[in-house]
Amino acid sequence: MRERQLVYNFLRAALTGEKPDMGHVETSEWWSLFRLLQRNHVLALCYDAAVTSGVPREVLLPWLAERQKAVEWYRYQKQVQQEIVDTMASHGIQTMVLKGTHIAQYYPYPETREFGDLDLYFYDRHDEADRVAREVLKVQVSNDSHHHSKYDYRGVTVESHCDFVNVHYPPSNQRYEAMLKEMVPSPIFEVLFLLRHMAVHFAASRLMLRDLVDWTLTCQALEQQVDWAFVQRTVEDFGMKPFMNALSTIAYQRLGYPSPLQIAQCDGASIERLEQDIVYGSPGTDDRLTDGLARLMWKLRRWQALGWKRGMVFNDSKISLLVASLSSHTEKPRSILHKM
Repeated sequence: MRERQLVYNFLRAALTGEKPDMGHVETSEWWSLFRLLQRNHVLALCYDAAVTSGVPREVLLPWLAERQKAVEWYRYQKQVQQEIVDTMASHGIQTMVLKGTHIAQYYPYPETREFGDLDLYFYDRHDEADRVAREVLKVQVSNDSHHHSKYDYRGVTVESHCDFVNVHYPPSNQRYEAMLKEMVPSPIFEVLFLLRHMAVHFAASRLMLRDLVDWTLTCQALEQQVDWAFVQRTVEDFGMKPFMNALSTIAYQRLGYPSPLQIAQCDGASIERLEQDIVYGSPGTDDRLTDGLARLMWKLRRWQALGWKRGMVFNDSKISLLVASLSSHTEKPRSILHKM
């Protein structure tokens, strides 16, 4: 509990510019915090807070090195992103940048928003964009997933999205996708897209502190531009209210951001469970390196173990979720090997 509180003190200080209230921290605790922030991909974001909080030199120096690595990777990935965007534009294809490099603009220092993949959407020109990638960028494009194709360009993994949310799972995503397409591009699209992306990822695996920060900063930046009453109705319509109540309560209690949504009182057990999952992950649900039949069996066990999460974010029936999942993997059997 103490470690988790110290992590949130760091995050709050990183977002406000204030000096974190850390108290006395042993060197071993600093190293533990370093590793935990690193696993949650917020280490670079918290570096300035570390400087003002008395982190010992032997921890601060590798912290600085990690921050610089994140900054350099951000700048390099932005260059690669622009090259792809320009290439597609020269063939008459418009590009929308999703997730990481887009959300980074809302961070105090965009370079400290850590990310890996480059997520791009080409509207109704996905197949053409893949052809340009093969013929002009000279890459091999993988189509093992319904949701996006994937390729490596100059060391950056690019996910070329067929849709904003995977319309094959859960079934309600088909209706959600249609709604998003009516709103793109707009601030309310950004909020609703990020919310559903987080909800689906949470149900399938886990969220982390970077996701909590993404959500908080996006809502802050767009607060005056969004119809929050519509967002509220969407949250309730698609069964995401338990998840949103707990997430918004955590954002307020830990990061000091009052949600623009109407948040019902949330029971302490739900908040504790979600917090534990965000910071540390759920026991037995982290990705494993098994393959073949062993991996299939592990994924089935994990799917069953994550039922409590699906209940917080989906109002699809259990049978419809199971059928949709099996059907999706049957059509794209190599997707079962995907490692989150």
